[in-house]
Amino acid sequence: MRLIRWTTTPSSVSWPDVTIIIAHRGASAYAPENTLKAFSLAADMHAEMSELDVILTADGRLVVFHDDTTGRWEAVDHDVRAVTNTHMQTLDIGGEKVPLLSEVLDLARNRGMRLNVELKHAGAAAPVLAAIADTNMQDGVIISSFVPLALHEVRALDARIPLAYLMGSQSWNLLVRAREFWPMAALKQYGCQAWHPYRALPGVDFSIAQVRSAGYAVNVWTVNDEAEMRRFAQIPVDGIITDRPDVARTILKEMHP
Repeated sequence: MRLIRWTTTPSSVSWPDVTIIIAHRGASAYAPENTLKAFSLAADMHAEMSELDVILTADGRLVVFHDDTTGRWEAVDHDVRAVTNTHMQTLDIGGEKVPLLSEVLDLARNRGMRLNVELKHAGAAAPVLAAIADTNMQDGVIISSFVPLALHEVRALDARIPLAYLMGSQSWNLLVRAREFWPMAALKQYGCQAWHPYRALPGVDFSIAQVRSAGYAVNVWTVNDEAEMRRFAQIPVDGIITDRPDVARTILKEMHP
């Protein structure tokens, strides 16, 4: 598979010349989110990358799971970080099981698909980096997070692996709003190579242009509307994070025959 190696210098980031498709939790419009079925389907739909969420369980296992708690999938709501992987394996995710990060890394390597690994919390950097190294996927992964400490922990352990700062909150704190409108200082502070903004951030089109001009990649989430896919591809952005990678593929082929 053709993989890209990023460096910690934004101007040296190497991305394809056209917008890539990043399947959000796999092809989650058609298969249960964050499951091997969803990631396999994303590869079938020719997504260049899949996004996934990682949480460290109480027994030190890295599960691919979005929510902080299990309540969406069982009657009793448990904190994922307070239960074991054995408990997580009892959950029925639309007929599928909760995979381990190592399983998704293996699938991605075998299918030639890169991964955007989102850290949901601080404290998981070391085992996540170890899992990536164990599967020889260092050149096929970008790590993202909303949590600055999680980004700091990764960069302290690995000077080269690419990082992305996720932004898009419901806070009306003026400092948060300013950071999301002009994120370059935060990207530099945490050694990031990419910015992952929510599609509906105020002034996002202007901010995307400024961030890309500064040498950072921009992957926007979560874009499922066809008109929005066309708009972001025209701006352009480096990646569109979507639940519908097949639709995005059709649109990008129309725009770049």
